[in-house]
Order: sequence, then C-alpha cells, then structure tokens
Amino acid sequence: MARGKPRLIKDLLADRGGLAGIAERAAATDRLSRRVQSALPGEVSNHILGANISGDSLVVIVDGAAWAARVRFESRAIRRVLSDTQEIDVARVIVRVRPPI
Repeated sequence: MARGKPRLIKDLLADRGGLAGIAERAAATDRLSRRVQSALPGEVSNHILGANISGDSLVVIVDGAAWAARVRFESRAIRRVLSDTQEIDVARVIVRVRPPI
C-alpha cells in the first residue's frame, strides 16, 4: 500500500494488525478480567476494573487501595484458577490502583 493512500473500511476490519487485531486483543483482555473476577469473592470481584498479562506477570487493575490489598491476599487463588482453567501460568500478580476519574 502506498503511503497516504486511503484503505477501505472492510480491509481495515479484516487486517489482524489493524482494527481486527485490536478488537481481538480487547476481547481476550475482557475474558481474562472476567476469569480473574470469577476467582475472587463477590465483594472483591466487583472492584476489578481490568486485567492483562505482561511478560510473566498478571496485572490486575482495581478501583481502590483497600481492594488492592484484598486482591494481593487472593493472588495465590487467582494464579491457581488461571492455571487450571485457562492454562495460563504467571509468576506473580501485580495490582495497580486506577485513580478516580
């Protein structure tokens, strides 16, 4: 493709490196977040905003510092569930707090 030449929307959507790839990664991240939520007690799972794999670590985003502590406490259970159900082995769980918007 020549630089600056417009592409058809259908080509952008079909291209794995383009919008289709982004949508696929977003769906995988959403599935991982839901799996992490399912590994946690209800009062904790409601505070999970997202999760992603970075190298050999699972990064979990929560909405408050108190919930970050609870997720860290449950990290062994999270790792076990991911290993058993999705065959994802992570060395550690990193918990980040997203500041309020």
